[in-house]
Amino acid sequence: MIRSQEVRPLVKIWRDRNFLRVGGIVVNHHFKKLQKVLEDTAREEGRIVLDLRELEFIDELGVCQLLSFIDQLSQRGIRVELINAQDKVLSKFLAVGARLWLDEQLFSKVG
Repeated sequence: MIRSQEVRPLVKIWRDRNFLRVGGIVVNHHFKKLQKVLEDTAREEGRIVLDLRELEFIDELGVCQLLSFIDQLSQRGIRVELINAQDKVLSKFLAVGARLWLDEQLFSKVG
């Protein structure tokens, strides 16, 4: 007998006004769902708190997209705070941030 398996969304987002809780997995092609919720929230709020406590994994492209989108929101005057990231998620943000910083430092000095 074949049983159907429940398909769960990889990224889960809960919203309470300007407070967003993100869970599951955010990889490059799933970022659009998070981006839409961030954009909807930004239309209504001047500040967004993004709680990453339940985020299990984010890939490098997901981190880059999120940081880029946060930068876009910042340019529009919307403040975004990231809180409660697990160590494995935080290490991905730190690795990407360090790489981006090094790239800028090294390549800005090359003619």
